[in-house]
Amino acid sequence: MRGNIPQQAFIGFTASTGEGHHLHRILSWNLTVEKLPDHRAVRQRKMVLSAVLASAAATVVIISVAVFYFYMRYKALKMELKLSEALRRLPGTPKEFKYAMIRKATNNYDEARKLGKGGSGAVYRGTLRLRSDKTCQLVDVAVKKFTRNRDRCYDDFLAEVDVINRLRHRNVVPLIGWCYEKGELLLIYEYMPNDSLDQYLFEENPRLQRRILGWNTRYDIIVDVAAGLHYVHHEHEHMVIHRDIKASNIMLDSSFHGHLGDFGLARIVTLNKNSYTDVGVAGTWGFIAPEYSVCHKATRKTDVYAFGVLVLEIITGERALAGNHDYGTLQPLTDWVWWVHREGRLLHAVDDKFSSTQEFDPKDATRLLLLGLACSSNPNPSDRPSMAEVVQVLAKSVPPPEVPLVKPAFVWPPEGGIPMEFDDMMATSSLDWEDMSSSEALGASVPSEVNRRKGRVGHSNTAGSVEVYYV
Repeated sequence: MRGNIPQQAFIGFTASTGEGHHLHRILSWNLTVEKLPDHRAVRQRKMVLSAVLASAAATVVIISVAVFYFYMRYKALKMELKLSEALRRLPGTPKEFKYAMIRKATNNYDEARKLGKGGSGAVYRGTLRLRSDKTCQLVDVAVKKFTRNRDRCYDDFLAEVDVINRLRHRNVVPLIGWCYEKGELLLIYEYMPNDSLDQYLFEENPRLQRRILGWNTRYDIIVDVAAGLHYVHHEHEHMVIHRDIKASNIMLDSSFHGHLGDFGLARIVTLNKNSYTDVGVAGTWGFIAPEYSVCHKATRKTDVYAFGVLVLEIITGERALAGNHDYGTLQPLTDWVWWVHREGRLLHAVDDKFSSTQEFDPKDATRLLLLGLACSSNPNPSDRPSMAEVVQVLAKSVPPPEVPLVKPAFVWPPEGGIPMEFDDMMATSSLDWEDMSSSEALGASVPSEVNRRKGRVGHSNTAGSVEVYYV
């Protein structure tokens, strides 16, 4: 109304009676005109404000994504540099392969080419075209693709390369090369045509129609594994502790010779040392030595313990831990073999698949079962044979070890004191027992309740069950 009414004006009322009308003037009123808000302007301001806020938010998101991308790229480049420098320092640097080449060789990691899967990654079969001088040949390889969380896989990758690249032995799976590209960590090994030993010992999938390993083949595989383990323990420049000896880590070539594989948990022991101290416990239950669970120190004797369990698996055809998967009912294979030994029926433990075949030798079976018990059922590490002694027993140059009818009790610390293999025990004397059950301490069945406190540990000799007591 501002454009139509002056600042000062008269206002009145008019009314009609039907016969005429009257105009009433009011002279004492003042007129004040106020400007009402413009709703269109308010809406425009809101729209502008929303657009500004959205633009600012988008800018923040874009900057955050860019910062994250460049940080991850920097981290990847830094790790790639670290890996390259570490690999260059290794003796006899393994060959580096392009990621595209490995992906093509495995048909983009086709599930049909998967050979197996472990804690640190999956293994695929591939075919590489390798050139040497003027020749070119197709080579079957096994590609290990690391899939463990990023915080650990780089360390595991470097640790495995560092160990396996140093080893040169006919009974150790050879490393051909490696690849690190696009965040993928790959190790390329020589392909073993007959897969792993466990595929032939335990019939979990009858459709695979695996051949039954004869007596002589099983004996030879044990000899091969012992030779490879003796090499890493005694013959190599630096002692190597495998820490995961088991059937699934024993690879078989085209002639069914055994080869030590999967050095992902292996550790090199520095000079003037005999053990490797762990924060936790590495390996597979059923193969873990009792003293390793107590003091967290891996030694050559902990590998010997696992080797003994493996020998018993090969001869009996049974798994290291038998029964259902309820920890309360699992029975250690070592306890069962010890029980039949105490009953004077040791050969009853032999796998029925070949115990009646023509090539079966009862004397050799007894030799191997006693050796397995001496290695794995001797709870005190000092009483176990070394791999040098094991090789002699397998070569039949010395008689099998004497094994008592009653299983010795596990006592820690041992009566004769801490063995030399354990170096400085004070380094782990403060370990508490909060995360250690009796199965971890003994590699056997678990009672319903365990009193956790420091002291001397033992277990009963009862076959098939284990009691834990503290003195």
